[in-house]
Amino acid sequence: MNAHAPIAKPGQARRSLVNRIFSTLESRLWPYRVSWSKTIYFNLRSMPLRSAVKLPVYIYRHTQFSSLSGQVEIRGPLRRGMVRIGKREDRGQGDSNIRNLGRIVLHDGVTIMQGCDIYVGPEGLLEIGAGARIRENCFIYASLHIRIGEMTGIAYQTTLSDDDFHHVIDTETGMCGDSKAAILIGARNWIGSRSVIKKGTVTPDDIIVASSYSLLSKDYTPTVPPYSVLGGIPARLLRTGMRRVFNTDSEAALHRHYAVNDHPFVLDPATLDLEAFCLKKPVEEFQ
Repeated sequence: MNAHAPIAKPGQARRSLVNRIFSTLESRLWPYRVSWSKTIYFNLRSMPLRSAVKLPVYIYRHTQFSSLSGQVEIRGPLRRGMVRIGKREDRGQGDSNIRNLGRIVLHDGVTIMQGCDIYVGPEGLLEIGAGARIRENCFIYASLHIRIGEMTGIAYQTTLSDDDFHHVIDTETGMCGDSKAAILIGARNWIGSRSVIKKGTVTPDDIIVASSYSLLSKDYTPTVPPYSVLGGIPARLLRTGMRRVFNTDSEAALHRHYAVNDHPFVLDPATLDLEAFCLKKPVEEFQ
């Protein structure tokens, strides 16, 4: 036993027990929990019976369905709750709404938070990769094709639309382009809050859109390398050689570091694997 470990007082132990009891009650009474009636309806309405009976998609309360006449396909070994729609964590507002007239492909571990508005047109395809997270109150409009890569995070109140809803003609050349063009978001992207992703946007893997209210509207893959930062209106390259830390264990280690230190954390690449630090669970504490 560690001689320096603090000893809990009886009063503290009682308070801890009471706190756990009330925390359990609060979670049971939390109004944004899974709605089993909506979950069963969504699964049976959207996918073949052999898939639907496994309830791979959990639907949370405050989620509405404008139409589920389209198809939903789940990629990965089927299990209960592998995809979650309408979940609330902190700042979600209003109801989530799904209008699927086309096809939605969801991979294992997708989470779509509360208040998101999702429309997929009759000819549309929306594909969201494994482990991707769509944060609260995002708007996704897929009339043609929107693909969001694996482990990508789309932050609060971001808009993705592959359709301008109107045509524009060049008065000098007479050329009038299509109002629709696919949006292809790479893997492990982080899209900052309130960004606007317009038709024709293509991003490489491992980029960060760091500035809120950024506007993306073109193919960035020819000029922007992975591990870059974009931002601005319109978005431009701000910096290279930067990578988002998705590993929750590493995030926790960083929080602990800055809670007690005033000097920067520096990872030694000679002894620690950058890939493991950013994506995978570390073998040991990063110090």
